[in-house]
Amino acid sequence: MQVDGIYYAKNQSLSKEVTLRLSDFGVTIYESGKTLAQYSRYQQGQQISGLPVDLNFEDGSRFVPHDPTHRWPCESKIDAMIESVEKHKVALLGCVIASVFLVWALFFKVIPGAATVTAKALPDSVVQSMSEQSLKAIEWAYLEPSQLKSEHQQHINAMWDDHIALIQDPPVNLKLHFYSAPDIGANAFALPDGQVILTDELALLLEDNDTALLSVLLHEIGHVEHQHGITLAAQSAGASVALALLFGDLEGFAEVIIGTGSTVLQQQFSRDMERQADTYALEQLSALGYSPAAFADAMRALAQAHDVEDENSSHLMRYLSSHPSMQERIKRAEDSQ
Repeated sequence: MQVDGIYYAKNQSLSKEVTLRLSDFGVTIYESGKTLAQYSRYQQGQQISGLPVDLNFEDGSRFVPHDPTHRWPCESKIDAMIESVEKHKVALLGCVIASVFLVWALFFKVIPGAATVTAKALPDSVVQSMSEQSLKAIEWAYLEPSQLKSEHQQHINAMWDDHIALIQDPPVNLKLHFYSAPDIGANAFALPDGQVILTDELALLLEDNDTALLSVLLHEIGHVEHQHGITLAAQSAGASVALALLFGDLEGFAEVIIGTGSTVLQQQFSRDMERQADTYALEQLSALGYSPAAFADAMRALAQAHDVEDENSSHLMRYLSSHPSMQERIKRAEDSQ
């Protein structure tokens, strides 16, 4: 086989018009009828429809055919199949649709499923270490020592202990902490190892409604029971790795996508987790002899404290919100009575 093209020699800036002759013994390159180089080993470049396929040699030199339709007899069957698909519009459309489905399945089925399994398999020491590090970071960024009166803390602690004792098979190592959080306001959150943080602002907000406060604490216990914290961390890590692999060496672009993509994915995952924790709280309230309406009271108080009116009025906001809408949660609690 004889092919005309351009030869790019190693460590030389100038290209040369040459003729390449391919035989069973290797490659010989001629310039104006004189032998310019010989190679026994070579590697075919990537095959893309409409572009010439180059040959790369062991010393770093390269040959590019003039004819963009030329194909080498040693071409890869996989490359040939890909090029064939690229030329077939229906097959190409099918591949695009299949790719979208596979990406959806990866991020919304495979990664969440794998994260759930990973969360259950992690040893307690890892979960505890992760929780301690998380608490230190949150303390540094948002929390201050509690200013709640000792009598008020004792009252809440007694309520906490009394009801934990009545819950059937509660998560182990449950512990309640009090902090002031001016930047966060009325809130509570749980760490993977069973530590629950209650802000002074929430304790004061629900000071006259112990059952409503209990419903919020039960919601946080629900997060611990279902291992949401460690699962969310595993999901985030899995999504970041998958996005990095998908975008290859496009480091700058990948970093942006990983940051925004992981956030959106976490928001979607955490919405389902919030509903699961709500279910746990409503079921435990009923089991303890309280009306699920107490949870609705807590949600109304939180909505008012955080000036939440119709935070999910648009479809976009409903998708981006990390929690179900307050209206949805209140209605669900009232319907559970």
